[in-house]
Amino acid sequence: MDFKTIIDLLSKSNINQEAMYELVGEASTLDLREEDNLRKIIRKGAMIANKTIPMEQEDRIIEILKEKGITTDLLNVLK
Repeated sequence: MDFKTIIDLLSKSNINQEAMYELVGEASTLDLREEDNLRKIIRKGAMIANKTIPMEQEDRIIEILKEKGITTDLLNVLK
């Protein structure tokens, strides 16, 4: 998955771009192999997007990230 797809998705949404860049900066300092860190980033991202993510969906996001990384499967779950 190339990052162009992710950037396109973010640019089409009504998300505070500065907050998103801060989140990306924070994520780059964390060990994203650790589930607690992934959950922290997912929850902060949801807050920035003014979305609520049910625990089942959060679990599915974690599962996809661990198994496949950032893929179209993940983007489909996020839509």
